[in-house]
Amino acid sequence: MKPENYFTANPDLAFYYEQVIDWDRLVPLYATAEDASQPRQTAASWREVLSVAGDFVGREVSARAAEVDRLGTPHKGDIKVSPPMAANLRGLAELGVIGLGVPREYGGEGMPFVTQAAMLEMLARADASTMVQYAFFTSPAAMILRFGSDAQKQRWMPRLAHGEVIGWVAMTEPEAGSDVGNVGTLATRQSDGTWRINGRKQFISSGNGEVGVLLARAVPGSHGLDGLALFLVPKCIPDAEHGERENYSVERAEDKVCINGSPTCALSFSDTHAEIMGSPGDGWRQITTFMNEARIAVGIQSCGVAQAALSAAQEYAAQRVQMGKPIREHPLVAEMLLDMETTVVGLRALWMEAAVAYDLVQGFVGRLREMSEVDPERPTLEARMRRIERYLRELTPLVKYFGAEEAIRVARTGMQVFGGYGVVKDYEVERFLRDSLILPIYEGTSQIQSLMATKDLLKAVMRDPRSLLAAGGHSPWLARSRFEGELGRHYAAALRDFGRTLNWLLWDVARRIGPKRVATVLQGRAELEEADLEYVLLSAERLTQMLAHLHIGRLLGQQAGRWPERQPLAERFMRRTADVCALNSRRILRGDRDALEAIHQWHASATA
Repeated sequence: MKPENYFTANPDLAFYYEQVIDWDRLVPLYATAEDASQPRQTAASWREVLSVAGDFVGREVSARAAEVDRLGTPHKGDIKVSPPMAANLRGLAELGVIGLGVPREYGGEGMPFVTQAAMLEMLARADASTMVQYAFFTSPAAMILRFGSDAQKQRWMPRLAHGEVIGWVAMTEPEAGSDVGNVGTLATRQSDGTWRINGRKQFISSGNGEVGVLLARAVPGSHGLDGLALFLVPKCIPDAEHGERENYSVERAEDKVCINGSPTCALSFSDTHAEIMGSPGDGWRQITTFMNEARIAVGIQSCGVAQAALSAAQEYAAQRVQMGKPIREHPLVAEMLLDMETTVVGLRALWMEAAVAYDLVQGFVGRLREMSEVDPERPTLEARMRRIERYLRELTPLVKYFGAEEAIRVARTGMQVFGGYGVVKDYEVERFLRDSLILPIYEGTSQIQSLMATKDLLKAVMRDPRSLLAAGGHSPWLARSRFEGELGRHYAAALRDFGRTLNWLLWDVARRIGPKRVATVLQGRAELEEADLEYVLLSAERLTQMLAHLHIGRLLGQQAGRWPERQPLAERFMRRTADVCALNSRRILRGDRDALEAIHQWHASATA
């Protein structure tokens, strides 16, 4: 990869920080309390930090990426990151960019998430493994900040913010997988008020770190999502005989095909000492904050990996000559490159919108915390926060789904541009494809994201059935958008296709359950059961693809209205949006229930 500044030399990324982001809304929320001993925080100072970091990432982290991948980590015994990975993390700590989002009072820089998000994208472009490790300095810190005691914050947050220790967040178990309600790791309260943990966790990123946040069942006899709690678990605890001892066992690091430089560990807990964060029963509510933030982060990581494949393909296609001209001048290759670029630009627009919405919500939370309960401005601020929370909830599964699925396609196309050299490890494009394979799997699979998006869509419609009368009425952000010319024609057609499809699906449900049950559901006296919605849920991925394209088309169309140079990109993406919505609509309206019939046959044979 060509060494360059991954911030300033990426015009599309820099475009957002220089022109698109509304800093007038964000800066007052994050640069309020000034410390005379520290420089004043401004949007310009934040951009300068990203420029300095972009130079380090684009020249040093990227240069070590192939070696980080080749060396990986040990799979048993003393599991440590490789020397080049350690050099990456040490360099980031020395630059002071580990704790960008950690409040200043705990040793961080107190910047909004959207600044840290640029770091995540740049690191993922340079080396997806390093990006994962970087994220597990701040992810545990964010959980401790939100739910930890003052003593826990003082002990761990400055060390995490400075890169002195790294952490992990453990939710997944061997038998539970994505079924969080099936968590079996037990937390038992002792007679002296302390807690002990027994159980196992699997697929834990950075699981060899010095401190972790763990989800366990803390209420005896509880089931499902009830009775869970979050615990802070140090790797080592004091020991009278030896000074300190290990508090739990790192069984192994998985031998993976992707993100090899980041240890993905299996952990075993046997009477492990732990400190509770919050109260027993709070765990599900608490862990969902991490899950949602992690899903946006994976969408950003997807953009970085896709950007790496795009940049490599563009550089190679400009230099590789076939039949007397650079291969980028052959129409089929040119189309591939434009398709890759359009995808990356669209994904960046989507994750950027989600990151800014996240920052606004967190900023409003901070303001409300400082406000009196009787402050006359409080109701207005609360209403604004609820509205943006709803918007963020709508965007989050789309960022994760679209990013993960499209990053694989972009990386695969990048390999194709390289031809035979694409599968040779001397050219890093094969690593981009391997690293992309994890994206639709961790932090909630693509299928889970599509089910989340579809269930939220159904809830919005059930709250207001009249929204079905207007194209995109379930989403005020889609329904209110209007564009001129070609953009407007394609957007309106795509929105009509989506609305017609949603109406058909709900009419199909109504026809199957009958008018009496429809009436009771609309009156709020009954709820639809999963069996009633099986064809809707079978269509979830196609609906999610449509929604993601509609939101990206909307965002790029809005940009084209302000910056005419964005018009070609917006038109390319909007044409794709119209095609995706038309195709997926035809597929759904066809009513193919083969998968459902297969499920019924399998169930019947298993219970016979």
